[in-house]
Amino acid sequence: MDVRVSLLGEAPLIEAHGDIDHNNCGTVESALTNALEEGKVVVLLDLRDVSYIDSGGLSVLLSGVRHLRDRGWLGAVGPNANVRRLLEIVGLLVDPDFRVFADLGEAEAAVAQPAIR
Repeated sequence: MDVRVSLLGEAPLIEAHGDIDHNNCGTVESALTNALEEGKVVVLLDLRDVSYIDSGGLSVLLSGVRHLRDRGWLGAVGPNANVRRLLEIVGLLVDPDFRVFADLGEAEAAVAQPAIR
């Protein structure tokens, strides 16, 4: 699994490539923790190249949402149908502090709207 961090507008964009599982979810967790420690209130996770997330990866996402609760949100960009179904099963798709975007354009438009949760 490969992780790169860049910016999309003012928000950190964590690009994950490959499966996110117990063996490597620490890489995503570290990138997310760094963004949160910098005080970011919006963080995006690019899942377009992720085919699978296990409970370890889901735990990292849930932890990120908890840290952003009531002050910002975590966004997922381009999850495939299987990953999206997992996000639905654990309740993230109905959580107001978690958002899903079809592509980077949608995510960038959401990031550009200040103070809108």
